[in-house]
Parts: sequence; C-alpha cells; structure tokens
Amino acid sequence: MVIRVSGALLRFTDYRRAIDVDAPTVEAGLVKLTGEYQPLRKVLFDREGKVRATHKVFLNGEQLDSDQLASRAGDADSVDLLLAISGG
Repeated sequence: MVIRVSGALLRFTDYRRAIDVDAPTVEAGLVKLTGEYQPLRKVLFDREGKVRATHKVFLNGEQLDSDQLASRAGDADSVDLLLAISGG
C-alpha cells in the first residue's frame, strides 16, 4: 500500500508525501510506518496504541472508523492520513 501524508504531518516523515509500506492491513501499515518514522508514533497513536481522534484515516478515499483499521490493504491500495483541524 501507499500511505500518503499531508499538512503538518509531513515534518514527521522527513517531508515524504507518499511512502510504500508492505503490510496486510491498514493498521499494520500505520504501525510499520511509525516504526520507520519514530517521531510520528507519538503524534499518530495515543498511549493505548490507538489512532488519535485528531487524525482521519482514509482507504482508497473512504474514511475509516477506528474499528475499521483492520481492513485489508494490498499493493494497489492507498491510505491517506489527515490531521483533522477544528476552529472558528
């Protein structure tokens, strides 16, 4: 799968926007990605190892809920990581 990073998260991936990750599921891909980019781990995951609510994860353009991160992902799939921004 290709994990695409954008916005403020880019600084944690050495400004790489698209990163190839070999993993069977979206969640495993995120864990592998944060293994390669350690500073991203603290930003992406909470203390329990779950993706923080401030981040949105998309698989092939469809937003995944936290209970859907075990979805299978293959070489042709793309995962987008977005930082949810709120404000007025």
